[in-house]
Amino acid sequence: MAFYGCGIRAEDARSARPLCGDIYAEDFMTGQGWEILSRFHGHGDDRTKAVNVVRSRIFQDEIARRLKADKDLQIVNIGAGLDSRPYRLAGGRWFDIDEPALIAHKNACLPEEACGNPLRRIAADFARGELPAALRECDPGANTLVVIEGVLMYLENARVAELLQQLQDAFPAHTLMCELLDRTFVNRYMTKSTREQTEALGARFTLLEDRPEQLFLDSGYKRCGEPISVVGRARDFGAIFIPGFLFNTVLRSMRDGYRVHTFEFS
Repeated sequence: MAFYGCGIRAEDARSARPLCGDIYAEDFMTGQGWEILSRFHGHGDDRTKAVNVVRSRIFQDEIARRLKADKDLQIVNIGAGLDSRPYRLAGGRWFDIDEPALIAHKNACLPEEACGNPLRRIAADFARGELPAALRECDPGANTLVVIEGVLMYLENARVAELLQQLQDAFPAHTLMCELLDRTFVNRYMTKSTREQTEALGARFTLLEDRPEQLFLDSGYKRCGEPISVVGRARDFGAIFIPGFLFNTVLRSMRDGYRVHTFEFS
């Protein structure tokens, strides 16, 4: 799935009017990566790609906004995938945490020392419980933004709760930004092709809740601002077309079922 996310950003960067402008995405792609992306080629898949590029843009804009207020912000990206934001945004002290094979691939394609901001990539085998040790390499007292993009929908509820506890143990006060899909959005609006190809890559949609944000509120987090509709922002950018009347009435569950949330813990 890391190649999928990177590939759609690479395609976006090639386009006449890029939304993300991820000029490094293509550097991470391989023949295998392009082959994986080619599996998602139906009409509905194309719309899903456009929406997911916008999701990345939302994270990008929100991180940039926070960096304007604090150039020394510690940004901890869990399941960082093939993200290149440390190279494209000004400011911040960045920690990218992911599986060892992904970290090795990123280091081979785009080394840490080429980044204009302080960047550390930390390899952690999540299945072996190595995330807490990786988090201890960050500064527990720093103003911290934890970013989790493209990860949580593939985790069971118990694993999400465990992850949130690990974050709270590592950072007594922090902000957490993530995207959440509710049960209706996955079952009603996600194309059969997208689901089948995603599951063929070993990623099943397992966080299926009517209100997934409740897991965070029950774990001691508080909402920080209003969640951002990913599909709504895609409409705003012109990446997809849905008539406003339908979007705000009949398709309200589409509007509100896929959103970027920000939470605070203290």
